Amino acid sequence: MRAALLKIGLAAAALMLASCSGGETAETPEAEAETAGIEIHRPFRPGAGSVNSYWLEGEDEVLVFDTQSTLANAEYVVERIRETGKPVTAIVISQYDPGHFGGLQIFTDAFSDAELLMSEPLADAIGRDLSGYVERLRETLGEDYRMPAEPTRMIENREELTVSGVPVIVHIVTDSEAPSITMLEIPSRRAILASDLVSNQMHPDFTDADIDSWPRVLDRLARDFSGYTLYPGHGAPGPVNLLAANQIAYISFVRRQMESEVLADDIATEAEISAAIAAIRSNYAGWEQSTDRPSQLRRNLEAIVAQLGGELETRRARAAEARTADD
Repeated sequence: MRAALLKIGLAAAALMLASCSGGETAETPEAEAETAGIEIHRPFRPGAGSVNSYWLEGEDEVLVFDTQSTLANAEYVVERIRETGKPVTAIVISQYDPGHFGGLQIFTDAFSDAELLMSEPLADAIGRDLSGYVERLRETLGEDYRMPAEPTRMIENREELTVSGVPVIVHIVTDSEAPSITMLEIPSRRAILASDLVSNQMHPDFTDADIDSWPRVLDRLARDFSGYTLYPGHGAPGPVNLLAANQIAYISFVRRQMESEVLADDIATEAEISAAIAAIRSNYAGWEQSTDRPSQLRRNLEAIVAQLGGELETRRARAAEARTADD
């Protein structure tokens, strides 16, 4: 695996953060905020599939939050962290999503003394892999990919971690964009790393979302952390109240594209799906997708149809054809 990555060359890696489907020029990562002895770093590149990893740099240690989607992306971030000359003492994975743990093995190889921290629901989800995300990574990344390592220990809601003596609080939320998401709060400077609870000006992934509960979780986030800076799973940081409100508005808009049609006859036709996708792209012009899947918006709408108790016209037709063939 490292031989393959070395073909890129360290000089090229310093200029590029590869996307899931190919390389793109990256902006030099900078400290997003200095937080009472901690700097929050975010390697960033534009384009579809861009996902945020963060590292919290303290006076004498580093904590990593999420590990990118590919091995090449992870290698780039690792090289940047090594430039600090400080040991990584902990790696926190936020959720069961390949964009957040796809490059984990690069981090655990590079920082073998670091604790690997996950919530119990996340460790169980990765181990069971009911959505096939680990298998998908294996197919996408090839023979160099390894099954995610077992966590050193489980972390719990409201647990206090520290980075160079600065408190970092764990918050675990359920039934939102994913069944379970781990967030990190830095109270001393009113900052929260919210993972995919929020995507800022990028289309979020609805595949595992609870569209009824997610807006309520965002409302609570805005109340509990009013005045904080929010560091999202996708897109740029911003005020928590603004980013939460924008995410709620997006969920509501996308849901409305299918709700009236599905509630009318329980069927989502191909024409209705296509019209909804066009409306979303028009209303959110210029937004990139948070995944590299060309069909992400369609998959989002299909997930909403299922949650509303509806059925896709194409699937009903296939089922009817299968019944006819059996007869």
